[in-house]
Amino acid sequence: MLEHMNLLQMRIRRCMNVLMVIPRSHRPSFRALVFTLAVGMTMFGVSISNVAIAHASDLATSSCSGSNLVGALVSKQVVTGHEVTTIAVTNVGSSACSLRGYPGLVGLKGSERRKLRVTKHGTYGGNLEPAVLAPRMSGALIIGTGDLCAPYYGVPPAGHTYSGLILVLPGNKGDVIVVGVAINTSCYLAESRLGWRRNFSIMGT
Repeated sequence: MLEHMNLLQMRIRRCMNVLMVIPRSHRPSFRALVFTLAVGMTMFGVSISNVAIAHASDLATSSCSGSNLVGALVSKQVVTGHEVTTIAVTNVGSSACSLRGYPGLVGLKGSERRKLRVTKHGTYGGNLEPAVLAPRMSGALIIGTGDLCAPYYGVPPAGHTYSGLILVLPGNKGDVIVVGVAINTSCYLAESRLGWRRNFSIMGT
């Protein structure tokens, strides 16, 4: 019996290690499975203190650094004058890291780099929740802009147009260059947190 309990405890630890690198939006059903196994262990008098410690360990995961991240344009959606740009941020490092917080933004225009003023946190396309990224796992950032504000109404001036972005990570963790992100900031510039969620459609927010 003790051998079986030790095996079960080992499997739960493995489950918890997987949970640490699953985006938060995907965790509820996985947590339910681990909880069921833990209750079973309690019924057999086996301590689950190690499981509780493992569950809390994701809070101590180090923040992602720019040297371990790669950014890429994923999509651009337009609804009633709101432009929502989604950028993927992938962990190319060798260990898990926590993706969170609001980044600073620098616009790229040829060789020119210009620090951009973010006018709002949270976008027309919603916001994101912090996520722990395993190696090769992707998180995201949502950028919100518009094209129907006065006096431009669909013809934004070139002076506010950029062809790429630099994401300056919170906590002096470096930056991530993302090329091919065409945005215009003449109306406004909003951003989500760095993180993840289940649905990235505007209609699903």
